[in-house]
Amino acid sequence: MVQNEVTDVARLLGTWASKSGPLYDQLALAITQLIEHGELLVGARLPPERELARDLAVSRTTIISAYAKL
Repeated sequence: MVQNEVTDVARLLGTWASKSGPLYDQLALAITQLIEHGELLVGARLPPERELARDLAVSRTTIISAYAKL
């Protein structure tokens, strides 16, 4: 995946961490909502963990846990 695609996913997520609860739950919910609203296609490749963690300024563990929940 090229950097622009990673940045695009991070941009689409917007203010995903604005609610209470674990960040990985909030991220998994935000990605699910992007899919439900047609902003991400079902089956589309998600950004690599390291790159998305960097763009969202969260730990890689948060990304791994969110992806596992999906």
